[in-house]
Amino acid sequence: MLGRYADNLYWMARYLERSENMARRIDATLHHALTQTNDGAAEWSSVIVSNGNAALFNEKFSGHSMANVINFVLRDQANTNSVMSLLGKARQNARIVRTALTQEVWQSLNESWISYENALKRPINIRDLPAILESIVKGSSLFRGALYGTMLHNDIFNFVRLGTFIERADNTARIIDAKYHRLLPTASALVGGPDQSQWEVMLRSVAAWRSFNWLNKGRLDPVGVAIFLIFDKRMPRSLSFCYKEISSNLHDLEMAYGRQYNAGDIARALAQTIKDGEQNNIHLSNLHDFITSFISTNNQLSLTIAKDFNLN
Repeated sequence: MLGRYADNLYWMARYLERSENMARRIDATLHHALTQTNDGAAEWSSVIVSNGNAALFNEKFSGHSMANVINFVLRDQANTNSVMSLLGKARQNARIVRTALTQEVWQSLNESWISYENALKRPINIRDLPAILESIVKGSSLFRGALYGTMLHNDIFNFVRLGTFIERADNTARIIDAKYHRLLPTASALVGGPDQSQWEVMLRSVAAWRSFNWLNKGRLDPVGVAIFLIFDKRMPRSLSFCYKEISSNLHDLEMAYGRQYNAGDIARALAQTIKDGEQNNIHLSNLHDFITSFISTNNQLSLTIAKDFNLN
């Protein structure tokens, strides 16, 4: 496959995954804000920081109100990481490789874009927000369903999946890093109040609230949350699950192209690091160092994939 086509597929998937992650983060923060006695400004502020455009936001707005944050993160054209911008870039990349995609995959993305463009072209009314966020998440789910159900599981599929899981791993790691102090063993499992609500925000942000409660019968504790988000191989957004998928797709590419790549070596080494961390109870100490190193290596893997496969 030509490197520029692989690049389009890879970034199409990353942008789409990033838009879904942002929608889930806003939904989790909204749920948190509606259950608090204050306006939740601190949590809305953390959404802006995670979006990566805090300087631009501060230039345009004087405070982290719900309305300001929602409109900036979802629809502001000047914000390159707004959901609207991300979906536009995902669609543009998909158009370039249109012939490599099945009709169902292309239609799922294109129809979602048309729907979002209409819904987000005006300032968002808070009453409409839950339906808009649900639509964004559903659109991404339809895309994945069409991808799995209609595409050949060949190198095209592999590059799309690599983009998805590199982005997903980065998102989960950054959410953990932003609140790692609440996952330390010194945080009481029975403190209640703000800490428990923060753990709930973390889990909702990665679509893990229901599954965590199902496994733990509703009991929230910091160590349990850390183990689940980092090491649980059954949870589709855990670091362990993401690297199982990344390693598998890189292995498929190595088999298809008949050679071993540096990216595959890095992915397998990081997957082993996660496994070793679980065995050595890394979540009980040095959590911040572990996650910081993970984010750095995950970024390095993305750069190595670009170099190995001539993505440009």
